[in-house]
Amino acid sequence: MISNKSIRKIFLQGPYVPDHSRNRMKSEGSVSDARRSFLKTRFQNLDYLLMSRYGWMNEVLKPNSIIVETGAGAGFSQLYLNQKVILTDAINNPWIDKVIDATKMDLADKSVDVIIASHNIHHFYSPFKFFNECKRVLKDDGLILIQEINTSFMMRFLLKLMRHEGWSYNVDVFNPDEIVNDKHDLWSANCAVPEMLFCDESRFEQVFASFKVMKNELCECLLFPLSGGVTAKTKVPRLPIGFINFISLVDRVLVTFLPSIFALGRRVVLKKVI
Repeated sequence: MISNKSIRKIFLQGPYVPDHSRNRMKSEGSVSDARRSFLKTRFQNLDYLLMSRYGWMNEVLKPNSIIVETGAGAGFSQLYLNQKVILTDAINNPWIDKVIDATKMDLADKSVDVIIASHNIHHFYSPFKFFNECKRVLKDDGLILIQEINTSFMMRFLLKLMRHEGWSYNVDVFNPDEIVNDKHDLWSANCAVPEMLFCDESRFEQVFASFKVMKNELCECLLFPLSGGVTAKTKVPRLPIGFINFISLVDRVLVTFLPSIFALGRRVVLKKVI
């Protein structure tokens, strides 16, 4: 099996595994509070970030498709996606349609057209098992739409500053027996996982031969910290939409020219080809 332990960083190499009790952000893991607060205020900074994270998916979502979101958390996707989505999560909440372990899905073989995974793969104890399950439940030509963290220098700096989540490149994400997070802690996080999975597309396609990488692009910078956080929160000022649009433009420039420093996010589309 191919190893991906070759990734090296010059600064803040890690591993870094903060204790939950030292988190400087508030309400970690409280998706109910996050949903209630956002639906009440529709905080503009966060609304813009969530639109950018989900809006691009509308380009490939088709009517009458069976679309399943894993790790749906606070269920914000339904506010931004044009098609009906079945919201699933490992934790039951009133807005969740079905309780599902993404590494062992209670779904029939070849029953799903699209699987959405937004900011949850880095929490899975075994990303390998997740992709194997996607292979099983997706129809032929089915898609996985992924929005994830990218551990650029700025992301690692912010994670360490806020003691929110950690990272480790000392795991083999392509090993079916490798455990990359605490299996018994749903909020355990290894933010390096998406980068290790997708920094080399040919490596991913060699290991997961049933999938072809259709999109793999870096995104996000200042919009993420200025949102105040999706679930875990920190205080930020409410920004006028004109200024947010300007920040979005600055983000595109920073991510384009200095991705290893500034790119905080990654968008990936995988197509089932076998």
